[in-house]
Amino acid sequence: MMLQELTDHPLEARKLWKGSKTPRVVLREECGRAAAELLDNGTFFYLKDGERIRHGFSTADTLEGASISTRTAALQSRDTRTVQDPLGEGRQIVSVYRENGLTLRQELTLYQEGDLVVQIFLKRDEGTVGTRYMAPFFAPYPDPSGKRIFLSLDQKMLLVPYDNDMWLRYESCVPAAGRPSYDVTAIYDEQSLEGMVIGALDFDVWKNAIRWNPHDARSVIAFCGIADGGTHDVCPHGIVEGREVSSARFVLSWHDDIRRGMEHYGDLCVKVRPARPWSRGRVPFGWNSYAALGGTLKVEHWKQAGEFMKEELPNYADEDGVSYVNLDGAFGLDHERIRDIIGQIHSRGQKAGWYAAPCNCPAVLGDLPLKGTDLLIGDLFLKDASGNVLPAADNTVPFDVTHPVWEDYARKNIRILTELGVDYIKLDFLSHASVEGCHYEKNVTGRMAIDRVYRLLEEEIDRCGREIFVSLSIAPLFPYFLGNARRCCCDCFGHSDDVRYALNALNFAWWTNGRIYRYNDPDHVPLYHSIIDGRGVSTEAEAKSRYYSAVISGTVMMLSDNYGPEGEEDIISHARERAGKLANDEAVNAIARLGKAFVPVELTDGTTPYYTLSCGGRYYAAIFNFSSRPARLSFDARRGGLPPAGSFADIHGGERTPYQDRIGLVLEGRDAVILEVFPEKGC
Repeated sequence: MMLQELTDHPLEARKLWKGSKTPRVVLREECGRAAAELLDNGTFFYLKDGERIRHGFSTADTLEGASISTRTAALQSRDTRTVQDPLGEGRQIVSVYRENGLTLRQELTLYQEGDLVVQIFLKRDEGTVGTRYMAPFFAPYPDPSGKRIFLSLDQKMLLVPYDNDMWLRYESCVPAAGRPSYDVTAIYDEQSLEGMVIGALDFDVWKNAIRWNPHDARSVIAFCGIADGGTHDVCPHGIVEGREVSSARFVLSWHDDIRRGMEHYGDLCVKVRPARPWSRGRVPFGWNSYAALGGTLKVEHWKQAGEFMKEELPNYADEDGVSYVNLDGAFGLDHERIRDIIGQIHSRGQKAGWYAAPCNCPAVLGDLPLKGTDLLIGDLFLKDASGNVLPAADNTVPFDVTHPVWEDYARKNIRILTELGVDYIKLDFLSHASVEGCHYEKNVTGRMAIDRVYRLLEEEIDRCGREIFVSLSIAPLFPYFLGNARRCCCDCFGHSDDVRYALNALNFAWWTNGRIYRYNDPDHVPLYHSIIDGRGVSTEAEAKSRYYSAVISGTVMMLSDNYGPEGEEDIISHARERAGKLANDEAVNAIARLGKAFVPVELTDGTTPYYTLSCGGRYYAAIFNFSSRPARLSFDARRGGLPPAGSFADIHGGERTPYQDRIGLVLEGRDAVILEVFPEKGC
């Protein structure tokens, strides 16, 4: 049926189609570069530097199906006030709405730098209220008075994965109905790079997401309460209940260069909850056993790797000449022998690391007794509301981390490591702690559970009285406060596709380095052969590119080849030779020791081959050839934040090549280069 057939008044039909009258601004509030306009239809507009950016409203649902929306609810009161919080001084607009026996309080806070933060609070007229869904910012079809990018068919949305398990990747995609980005996103123009960051600032109660509305083109919803395949959930999001329930805070932040916007977002996060400190201030260089040896590891391999680094790779170390010798997944080894070797490692001026995975367990071990208790291991498995054990995620079942027996188990496991004297702990499979289910302790969401786990592990690690470096392995991006580092990708080895995979994380998550984590961890780097990988040996060009991808990531440097004494002699010999050539390169390692993540030149589909860094008045560029054939590669110097004219040379020295506007060169297949860039006088 045509719309005009519904009425005899064509003018009224057009009003119905367009959404009745033009909304009227009833309040405008400013704070520095930020402003908000509240409209008489229950929506608000976010403005920066006087320009309208995007408009939206707030909504929430109860467990019983009742809902309240600022677009349809009756406004009860509204006032403004000055506030002071960790983000700084701001101006806040508090609006209270009532509908369906519910009250929703919306707080819009404006900050001097141009940010708007929105949070909502839900109450019932009587008693407590329970909810699984709160949407502080629900942006309907874009208003033409806002930024034109939101009307564009070419707008891009950054899709941030919830965690780094099972080889998930970051994506830059055009609007796609229903697709989520977890906790934070950027909607931007990939040509001009202007756009808006939308990101949560709280990660202790809710799993948050921003997704395209599956029922309304170009509508975007920033909400609390996601639980889906991307979060490894089969149960719905846990219930949040109380006399009053609050959402996470979401920030809206417009930027002319979205790369600066993502960095700014990371800075805001650590103002709300600081990152784990690393007072030693040194990038870890070391060796990790997993890719090299997997389950074939013996204590002598560990001992030999430490000796090899100390004696044959003198330049492969931090500024103090320290390297780490790390066991990974090494279960069942003799602890007294371990203690003895740790003593030897320390006597050489090196540090030792080990591995823990306290939040998960293979299902096949469920029928075994839990040591020191009357329980079976399976009694600690997390279950659904019907009492069924949850399905395995990445081949292991999550523990119920709210169970008091689990807490005792986890503390003992960490205490064993700290009492052995380790200096580095790799914590794996932490995402399992955040899975939704029927917990021992009631009314605990997955995010509440993992927040408690992080606080427990932090307390147990810190109680030993010395500083231990903590690297999170398989783990959500948020929360972040437990880790000095977080692996920015899943298991990554030494081939060309591993290079692209590791760089995908740098391409879209460089901004986490030095902010929410002290270092991005680009995973272990097999330079010759991995027993786990199954793809054979790497070529030298692949190995060089893989090493460089780690160097420019932030970084944690961990080799992972078999250096003896047991194994195939040919593999051991070639692995030692290649490590001597690539990992002992002082010029390259000096870049890694900066602890800085290079910034991508482009934020386009896939992975860019171009990355740049400005540090201490010096400029660098890293270029990768993803093709198997020689190729000429070039990029716009200004877009990479480099001087528009000057010269460049390989960091190993040699003749300088002049450039004007673009930096380019020919690289052999699968090869990579790190350049130092020298500005022309006056640039």
